[in-house]
Amino acid sequence: MPSDHEWLVYERWAEEKGSDLIHFDVLGTDIVVLRSLKAASELLDKRSSIYSDRPFTPALSVLLGFDWVLASFPYGEKFRAMRKAFHTSFQPSVVKDYYPLHRRAAHQLLKNILSAPDETPQHLRYMAGGVILDIAYGIKTKPRDDPYVEAAERALSAVTTVVSPSARLFDMFPMLLYMPSWVPGAGYKKTAKFLQNYSRDILENPFQFTKEALANGTASPSIATTMLSQLGKNSSQEDELLAKQLTANVYIAGADTTVCAIQNFLLAMMLYPDTQRRAQTELDSVIGCDRLPDLSNIDALPYVNALVLEVLRRVAFRVAWGVVAPLGFPHRLMVNDSYEGYFLPRGSLFIGNIWAMLHDKSVYGVDAQDFNPQRFLDHDLPEPDVVWGFGRRVCPGRHMARDSVWLAIASILATFNINKALDEKGEEIEVVDDHISGIVAYPVPFKSEITPRSADSVMLIQSTEIYD
Repeated sequence: MPSDHEWLVYERWAEEKGSDLIHFDVLGTDIVVLRSLKAASELLDKRSSIYSDRPFTPALSVLLGFDWVLASFPYGEKFRAMRKAFHTSFQPSVVKDYYPLHRRAAHQLLKNILSAPDETPQHLRYMAGGVILDIAYGIKTKPRDDPYVEAAERALSAVTTVVSPSARLFDMFPMLLYMPSWVPGAGYKKTAKFLQNYSRDILENPFQFTKEALANGTASPSIATTMLSQLGKNSSQEDELLAKQLTANVYIAGADTTVCAIQNFLLAMMLYPDTQRRAQTELDSVIGCDRLPDLSNIDALPYVNALVLEVLRRVAFRVAWGVVAPLGFPHRLMVNDSYEGYFLPRGSLFIGNIWAMLHDKSVYGVDAQDFNPQRFLDHDLPEPDVVWGFGRRVCPGRHMARDSVWLAIASILATFNINKALDEKGEEIEVVDDHISGIVAYPVPFKSEITPRSADSVMLIQSTEIYD
């Protein structure tokens, strides 16, 4: 299997074969990569009842202790119970209640960028973490050095280690679980034993905060508050465990997706400055310069909305257990099946090459590689919903995630200019339009110059109330 830019390698193989899917064997396991939306829709959506299982991932579930992550659950009763709980908290009619929390987080982000623009990547993490911790637990985080955000970030960092060669050995050879760490190939067990603490921290500590606040009568509205309040005297330990795991999954599933999308937005604005100016012109015309955009303005800002869709399309990320990846998380086939002459044996793993689907020239035009929001206004293109996954494994928090991304992007465009940074000679530092392979497909690190659009922008940001 390719170790770098896998989505591009799989696309090249599919083109050479002239097929919508490619098949290969890895240590006795059949791997099928789906190239087209047609194939993915037919198998992962329409036949989701038999394509919704997950492969066993010992490095993540056993060694690191993240056995509570929803996207890694095997398809069954526990998965269905968690999905039902997620739907209750994140269906479209409910996520509107979170608008004030998104607004608070976006306003704090603007203040942070204004005071320290060079630390924007860190500000994005605090924005994403802050809004999620508020929604999930009612925790009002600090704009920096917040213990709950820091603990959650450590947990996400622990998860990223599962793509290392030493961790992947355990997924390929689960027998290594029973070997001592000094056995060649089993050394990752030492690392994982230490990192398990991070899994426990994010699962236990924020939930305990809400339990204590509820007992003291100081709890803010949140998912954890609601679920704990609904637990009666006859509730079982499993009921509380469901509430605890659900809220922890909210952070794991949402933080990196938001940060990655906005970082790719910043990169695109430097590479396509005309797009930035056009979006700012629309914001000035519709919103004016005396207030900030709000989620209620989405329909009135078609170009900004198209820009957000283009960010999602071009990044081609998939929301899963904290994964922002152009390939997503494999689906495991539960029974034998067939598709267009292919025999598909039970236990096969299916990977949707989301990047290829959202860069299909027959759908998005010959300029599919370019960043061009106008394509969504000129043509009847479907929204890039495959970024959220397929079938019964589609991201249950996708509506909230998109709201967070949209408001952050619109707020930054309304108040700041994003340009390439200058070197000591005053010349622009070129940026690379590429992504890092791994569990999180972030853009290659870049420098930027983010400055207020005007003195009025500065005054608007400074006068914005955070706890409104």
